[in-house]
Amino acid sequence: MHQLDWDSFDDKGNPLNWPTWKKWYITFTTAILCLCVSLGSSLYVSGVFELMASTGASRELCVSGLTFYLVGLAFGPALAAPISEEFGRRIVYLVSFPVSMLFTMAIGLSDKIYQILILRFFCGLLASPALAVAGGSINDVWAPEERGFAMAMFCLAPFLGPVLGPIVGGFASEHKGWKWTMWVSLMFSGAILPFVLALPETYKPIILAKRMKKRGIAIYKPPVVQLLKVTMFVTMLRPMEMLVVEPIVLVWSFYIAFVFAVLFGFFEAFPIIFADEYGMDLGVSGLTFIGVGIGLILGVIFYVFIDRKAFPINPDGTKGRRDKNGDLIVSKPEVVLGIGKIGGLCLPISLFWLAWTGRKSIHWAVPTASGIPFGFGLILVFFTNMLYFSMAFPPSSVASALGANSFLRYLLASVFPLFVSQMYEKLHINWATSLFAFIAVAMLPIPWIFERIGPKLRQMSKFGYDAQAKK
Repeated sequence: MHQLDWDSFDDKGNPLNWPTWKKWYITFTTAILCLCVSLGSSLYVSGVFELMASTGASRELCVSGLTFYLVGLAFGPALAAPISEEFGRRIVYLVSFPVSMLFTMAIGLSDKIYQILILRFFCGLLASPALAVAGGSINDVWAPEERGFAMAMFCLAPFLGPVLGPIVGGFASEHKGWKWTMWVSLMFSGAILPFVLALPETYKPIILAKRMKKRGIAIYKPPVVQLLKVTMFVTMLRPMEMLVVEPIVLVWSFYIAFVFAVLFGFFEAFPIIFADEYGMDLGVSGLTFIGVGIGLILGVIFYVFIDRKAFPINPDGTKGRRDKNGDLIVSKPEVVLGIGKIGGLCLPISLFWLAWTGRKSIHWAVPTASGIPFGFGLILVFFTNMLYFSMAFPPSSVASALGANSFLRYLLASVFPLFVSQMYEKLHINWATSLFAFIAVAMLPIPWIFERIGPKLRQMSKFGYDAQAKK
């Protein structure tokens, strides 16, 4: 039996040695694929009023179509990860994405609300593997010192998609009916599908296994059932365990989950503010999400700038600062908390801004502009979260930490739209939005707290680098 590895350091079959254009093709294709998946969540919301009129169902029941989709996104990655480990990343894309498109088509052809809700869940479940596997594809083709900008582009997609939904879907629903939100989603998916079908396999064990098979060399493969059981344990149970026993994972996951859930709460809040208060029609009120989108893009630009300043690329290709002797300085995870402080400050500022300017006596552009610091703060807190996990935990555990984070993020986001409209009716625009702002203020000290107690928590960690060193 043979140990699987590349023939040489410059092996042409190694995705790390592929041409730059090919790496960017994979990066942009997977990023846009994730954007399409996340776009599918919010496009639906734009058609809720038309759906209510068409089916006679209540607002809450129709809005729960978003909830069902997000629950599917929360649970799907746990199923996708073990399949990609056994069969590769490419097969996951080739099967899950086209099948999710069929479910999207089925939703557009349905007229009964309960059919739509069930189909929405399976649509989210089958679309979610792209979110789970795409990050791995990018890691496969970029070396760590080259990965910063590529990962920034990839991380932008799951946040930019929900923001684009109301901008595009509002006009489609207003002029063509709610079913056109599904047809628009299919158009976006259909446009990226040929590029997805052309994606090459990037997962090292699968590439090498195929090479060995061509060479007629036998390799050891554990039984599929046994491998799936082990991988399912890692992808499903370990993330839940880390949420319970790792304060770093628990606190930071709740932080970004809350901010992400507020973004999805905006899908109910913005129509109340801009359609009801300012009298905008559905399509125009969707354009107010442009502010959040601008903030997200500015946040990515800011992060890339800071990343290159804090961790410069050296002449030998390594990334990071060096001491006087030329040795690479290994930074503590807490070094990344600075951008989290900036992002955290932007969030309550944005929410208070929206709360007390969202009224007729103030021009609509003022509350719309409040979305810029919100998007900016959201993406910076997310980058802090992702970087802190990747520096505090070894590769064998960081995937589970990020999996727990993703699960909680989509699960909490699935709940918010169900109660936001009632909350705004009872508390009105100023105090309902201020309630979110007060919670953001309460979470504001988190980066400062972890700056002080983070090293001690890492020493006590069951899954961190310190725990690995003790073994």
